[in-house]
Amino acid sequence: MTTQQTYHFPFAAYPALRIAILFAAGIILDYMTNPHQFVWGLIFTVSATVYIAAEIRYRKSLHNRIYNMVILSYLAIILSFGGLWHSLFDYRDLPQEARVINTYTWEELIFSGSIEQIKQTSTGKLQIDVEVDKTIFPENLPWAKTYRVRSVLDPNKQPVPPNLKLGNTIIFEATIYPLEEKRNPSQFHYKQYLASQNIHSQVGIRKIISITPDNNRGSWSSIRKHVLNAIDNNFSQQTKSLAKALLIGYKNELVREQKISFSRAGLSHIMAVSGLHVGFLLLPFWFIIPFFWTFKYGKQIGMILLVVILFIYAGLTDFSPSVTRASLVGILLAYGKLFHKVRDSKNLTAVAAVIILLINPSDLFSIGFQLSFGAVYIILLTAPVIQRWLPIWIRFRWYGKPLMIIIISFIVQVGLFPLLAYYFGEFSLIGPLANAFVIPFLGIAVPYSLCILLVSFFAPMLAQTLNYPVEVFLRWLHQFVDFAAGLPWGWVQVHIDSLLFFGVWIAIIFFIASLPIPKLRWKFLAILLLASCLHQGQKVFHQLSEATLNLTFFDVGQGDAALVETPNGKHFLIDVGRWQPDYNSAKYIIIPHLKEEGIDKLDAIFLSHPHADHIGGILEIMTTIPIDTIYNSGTNYDSKLYESYYQEADEQKIPIKPLKAGDEIALDPALRMFVYGPQKSIAQSNVNNRSLILELIYGDTEFLFMGDAEEEQEKNILAAYPELLNTDLLKVGHHGSKTSSSSFLLQATTPKIGIVSLAKSNRFGHPHRQASKRLNKNISLLHFTSLEGAIQYTSNGKRIYR
Repeated sequence: MTTQQTYHFPFAAYPALRIAILFAAGIILDYMTNPHQFVWGLIFTVSATVYIAAEIRYRKSLHNRIYNMVILSYLAIILSFGGLWHSLFDYRDLPQEARVINTYTWEELIFSGSIEQIKQTSTGKLQIDVEVDKTIFPENLPWAKTYRVRSVLDPNKQPVPPNLKLGNTIIFEATIYPLEEKRNPSQFHYKQYLASQNIHSQVGIRKIISITPDNNRGSWSSIRKHVLNAIDNNFSQQTKSLAKALLIGYKNELVREQKISFSRAGLSHIMAVSGLHVGFLLLPFWFIIPFFWTFKYGKQIGMILLVVILFIYAGLTDFSPSVTRASLVGILLAYGKLFHKVRDSKNLTAVAAVIILLINPSDLFSIGFQLSFGAVYIILLTAPVIQRWLPIWIRFRWYGKPLMIIIISFIVQVGLFPLLAYYFGEFSLIGPLANAFVIPFLGIAVPYSLCILLVSFFAPMLAQTLNYPVEVFLRWLHQFVDFAAGLPWGWVQVHIDSLLFFGVWIAIIFFIASLPIPKLRWKFLAILLLASCLHQGQKVFHQLSEATLNLTFFDVGQGDAALVETPNGKHFLIDVGRWQPDYNSAKYIIIPHLKEEGIDKLDAIFLSHPHADHIGGILEIMTTIPIDTIYNSGTNYDSKLYESYYQEADEQKIPIKPLKAGDEIALDPALRMFVYGPQKSIAQSNVNNRSLILELIYGDTEFLFMGDAEEEQEKNILAAYPELLNTDLLKVGHHGSKTSSSSFLLQATTPKIGIVSLAKSNRFGHPHRQASKRLNKNISLLHFTSLEGAIQYTSNGKRIYR
């Protein structure tokens, strides 16, 4: 009689991986729940006490229950330590220096420090990150505290000095700007991003007092400046900005169009110096490792040589977190091979992750960390399996290894699909092929060009000549990227609608990794099927849940924009925000939200009237997302923006339909939409009084949008529709102006909820005091986007709720 043995996964063989997962779980728990540090300290202390007591007792009794307690308390120790560690070093917590500086908001202070980064924005302004070592407060009070600050220089107000360069010491007078929280869903969280860079204050430069050169030639900023100059020497004007990004991760000179093209071609990661570039440097070293085994102290010399090379390269990239991560992983892997020690790459990679999270636990939430370690584990788990599938006659030929590099590049791109889709809302279909084509050439070009940089310090002309093949390669790369990004099928917008999708994807990766182990692969197949069922079940549950009407009133400053999602999944905008020479609401607020929500088409856009604070984002939206129909008030207007969107609509064959009072729009059978204005028979020179006035009715709930209608138009619609204007939610007209929201309108409509869209401290004085009194008197729940940011409401047809 034979007994069937069950396969048990060798968890004991991966101690570092266990610790890394539990440590990361503790960090995530603290990030999501944000308890007091005392709570984590108490859990850690109790767990450690239980562990010590249980361990002592287990050694005496060897009882299984005691052993289980030892294991559970050990796991609790690591988990709670992760939470405690993150709570101690959470970048979201404002440091003391920032608290002091930010108390002087809108006041002027004098700063002195070293220039760490210079970057030109799309508006032409310069962002200058400064490591401040001295601050002068009013009455010439000095403060010798070190902290980082982001300063903004407007070349139109303050000329850019020619000696404004990295590493130089700058003294300047600046106004402290407030850093506000994110004010719209899906909007880029600028304050949190700066905090992740250890910057908690932003200032606007009023006057540069002095700039002195960096006399410390041994500093990293000075060395980096010389390397940037060497790249300028070795490359042409056409390719030098791309070369700086590819070689040392300096992307400040790349224009936005270049970044978008590389992203859509699936090659943006090659400009973010990371594990790929460290791998290029490690590859030749990896092949000569056997040489270091042949003589005494060879292993030690090889290890020191590798550490020095990677340390210098990390310094050239300004110790980029991604390079630091990759270097640490590379050093550990090289150590394992050189000294014939631990050869398990999965464990060594986990050790690197733990070290990095100990240095900065918030790194766990950076996309660089997730992409770097995600890519490494995808390779470690799937590459051996795929390599076995290759026929032996291919695997051991000269082209076997290059082919495997291409295959690995392909599986990494596909394997990172969920992360790329989640963070960027786009996935490059051409990317896997583009990477397979470009990466092998890049693996030669990057180390070769870095070596030529050394030559340029002694023989610039010779270096320029030797570097010519790389120059040709970069010109070809630029053309290839433009071609790949321009393919109509080259990239698609994607949306991850549930975090369960990540579970499905991880299960797929582990299933592939377990294929050589029959007893294990069926377990992972069962896990994969379970994860898929849960993911599909969530979709079915969502479809079976009650249909709702969802409204988002964006905070677009002094303007209007609202997104409506109907019960049957239709989407339309009512106004599209404001426009000014260096900004439009669609680009930074509306479109990012559409992408994150997976909205790839707009069924309609309603433009209440042709002022720039209501149609400001229309061109950006028209060139970004398909639109079925544009509805407007039919009012002609003399502005370039107005004429441009008509011309663009004509070119794209988007119909523009004027609406008038009495029209009804059928976009969704569950929703009724009535037009109350403008009235065709009433002429108006004031375009505000020819606003498109819409009412949405879903079940027993009603929503009234007033555009910029003033008192005169309010009287007209009340006279024409005295019985129809009763509503539940009022989108208040004209941003709270005293000429709108008259008492008779508010008394006739009897809204319970009011939304006022406006900017704080705007030049029009909105909301006017008289209007505010009327609104507060007649509306029980009043929201101002200037105070609360974006406002979101949902209706199930019976009630309206947030």
